[in-house]
Amino acid sequence: MRTSRLFIVFILVGLSGCSIFSGSPAMSISVSSDGCYVVSAHRGTKLYLWDIETQTKKLIARDANIYSAYFVRGRDVFIWQDLENQVHVHSVQDGELFTFKYPEPVYGHLMTRDLRRYIVSDIGWGIHITDLEKNSTHTLKNTDGKSFLGFGKVLNLSLSADEHLLLMAGSSAGLPKSLRHRVRSLKQEAELNNYGWMNGVALWSLETLEPLARLDGNSSKTHASISSDGQWVVSGDENGRGNYWNTNIPEHRFRRSSYHHGVYLENEEDFDTSGLITPPSRRVNSSTIATLFIQNSNYYLHVTYSGTSHDDPFAVLFEAGNPWPIKYFDLGTRPWPSTREYHRNLTVATAPEAGILVTGQHSKGGINVYQFDAENLTLKRIWVGR
Repeated sequence: MRTSRLFIVFILVGLSGCSIFSGSPAMSISVSSDGCYVVSAHRGTKLYLWDIETQTKKLIARDANIYSAYFVRGRDVFIWQDLENQVHVHSVQDGELFTFKYPEPVYGHLMTRDLRRYIVSDIGWGIHITDLEKNSTHTLKNTDGKSFLGFGKVLNLSLSADEHLLLMAGSSAGLPKSLRHRVRSLKQEAELNNYGWMNGVALWSLETLEPLARLDGNSSKTHASISSDGQWVVSGDENGRGNYWNTNIPEHRFRRSSYHHGVYLENEEDFDTSGLITPPSRRVNSSTIATLFIQNSNYYLHVTYSGTSHDDPFAVLFEAGNPWPIKYFDLGTRPWPSTREYHRNLTVATAPEAGILVTGQHSKGGINVYQFDAENLTLKRIWVGR
């Protein structure tokens, strides 16, 4: 397994055009719920713990799976996987709590607050949940065997605060295939490789271990998040589409406004521009690399993709249930945040309870930390960690 892991590392180095030794940029980042700590796994397989208050970092490991940095919500506990597939459960204050073996490398994972349930995404965007007390594993969604390598993006997963709801977002493929997906029922999806080809935005119940809704309407690489209270799902994608859903009526999709044209009115084949605000003079790319709540269940950010030389990195503020952009935040370019590659979508993370946004850096091994002020609607960079 060590050999296959390093093989994937070198594939990603080729995609990004960087040497594995040139600063070891972060490949996954997670923030503690209180906004005090950040854990990051890097291309060079090092794992760091960052203290935002003291502006210091600590090397935790030299053999980390690059997609395995994750803070357990509501705890001072983070998890990571080593290159021998051993998963480490580590407390900020008390050190390593326990370890267990997972049979293969993970491509993103979560753990519930009680440290009992362990949820994994694999290389083919399969989703598996392990009950650590019973030592049993259940497959929620089968792998298709190729999604990570085919789409160049990690499946992103998020939990509601009560841990009853799990949200996934991967990618909707080309138009003909996505149209075919829309006419399938969840029963048909289950019969087709146990949901293995359902790779877009979907909401799952962790009580029944079944999908509640497939949330269609995005195109290509898609990132989505669920609000803390479980009421809202928000999404953004590579083609500039943004949607949101109230989980009480998941069959009703709402379109968020584009930054330049307004809200598309499907019945009228026209745009409503009544709530638009003027975007910054510099070009804001309509593509989204991450969509994340920044203040509990009220405000969320679309972090823009900045993969070309004339796109500056921005975070666009929205309020849950409202289609119109409220404010544009310039994330700065010195150093440039990790918003240029979709295979690094796990390097943009928030702690909504604390109003903290963290990104990696494009070509360096540090992190950029921002503080959101919900009263004044400001987002200020408070630390460039190196």
